[in-house]
Amino acid sequence: MNTRACSTAFHEAGHALAFWWNGRPIERVTVRTPAEAASGPMLDLHGNLQQVEGLVEASYFVLRPSAEAPGVAEYLPSMVEWIERDLLNCFAGPIAEAIYQQAPPEQCFKSGGRGDWLRGEELISLLPARKLLDAHSRAIARSQCLLQRYWPAVSTLAQRLQTQGTLDGQTITALLWELSGESPERRDHTLASLDRPGRDREEPEAPPRSVRLPRHR
Repeated sequence: MNTRACSTAFHEAGHALAFWWNGRPIERVTVRTPAEAASGPMLDLHGNLQQVEGLVEASYFVLRPSAEAPGVAEYLPSMVEWIERDLLNCFAGPIAEAIYQQAPPEQCFKSGGRGDWLRGEELISLLPARKLLDAHSRAIARSQCLLQRYWPAVSTLAQRLQTQGTLDGQTITALLWELSGESPERRDHTLASLDRPGRDREEPEAPPRSVRLPRHR
């Protein structure tokens, strides 16, 4: 059957959740069927061809991390939070896929999430030296915490994406506000709340499983 892959739907739903949680504009989310993906690249909303099975079109805080100087946040401290939030935007997709598949996160980073991992590497290179040692593990743990907190919403969004293929950003944003039970006026999602599970919402006390991931060269 030429149906959209559940794993891809969960991957893109995870990315969408992170962008929504971070208050970033979402333009469109797409999950393609195998036939669509095999037919060639898709045209994104900015006229660029993308050879992908799924795509979240949304606004990052750091648009082109590869164009920035390594360690630049040492001299621009305000960038640290932008970088750490963008790490959520990158890693939440592969982590959601791993949770759905009940697979180790590194398995998803080495396959469909390789591009996300590489962008994460570029982002981490911009951090001050004091932040480098645990940057990967902290970003992964925060992504796991975020997804655990909103997993029913991620599942519902993934089901919609698998069925419909494409959802516009306004629809996704409204759906996540509705499913989360939060008010659109609430804009106080803090990164610190992901370091202290249960602070903002009730959730299991068990900490996310730590992982060691090889760096792509």
